[in-house]
Amino acid sequence: MEWMDQPGISFAEHQLALKGLARLNAVSGAHGKVWKALAEALEVEKGPREPVRVIDIATGGGDLPICLFKRARAAGIDLRILAVDRAEGALQHALASCEAAGVPADLDTDFPDRPGIHFAVADALQKPLALPKADWVTSSLFLHHLTGEEARDLLHGLEEIAEKGLVIADLDRGWLNTLLVTLGSYLLSRSPLVHHDGPASIRAAFSRSEAEALVGWAGLGGATVKTAFPGMWVMRLVRN
Repeated sequence: MEWMDQPGISFAEHQLALKGLARLNAVSGAHGKVWKALAEALEVEKGPREPVRVIDIATGGGDLPICLFKRARAAGIDLRILAVDRAEGALQHALASCEAAGVPADLDTDFPDRPGIHFAVADALQKPLALPKADWVTSSLFLHHLTGEEARDLLHGLEEIAEKGLVIADLDRGWLNTLLVTLGSYLLSRSPLVHHDGPASIRAAFSRSEAEALVGWAGLGGATVKTAFPGMWVMRLVRN
């Protein structure tokens, strides 16, 4: 189990770990991979450009929604994000990161009424999933925290609230990626949590072939899983 998933972690330890993870994600381009997959899907939409509602699951320190919002703003896309996580401390870190990045953000349980991000406490494993419908649902680097059955149930639940599609990204287990993640964890963070959890994450991750099997197990007909160098795969479902 990853240390960050355990109770009793101090606020300071948690914040230091989130900063380290943000650096790892920035260097690996993890969140840019989600944006690329989402942007490709948005490009094929027909008709006038309407606001795009996105729910980000297990948002952690908010790095993914911040990345998505900034890139959408640069592309002239009205993106309204509801980002959820069960850890309130992570959301406080996310709000501070939004302020530093110049991204409008607040705490709320529904979508913003203008371009921006709302953060809310919610457990993605709750059944039924107590979240509103969205155009798109995203999640990055979360599935490796779950068992196969939990991942299957989560994907099935997310598919039910995503009206246009899903974009899910995670680590791709393998010996080379294990080496890269382990080195990155030590080189890019001073956090003992990251030093432990980085290698633990890749060991617990689903390989690309296992992610493809999850697609079928969860009943996500038409979803694709593609390798995303370095060290990840991206799952995308686009509704016709």
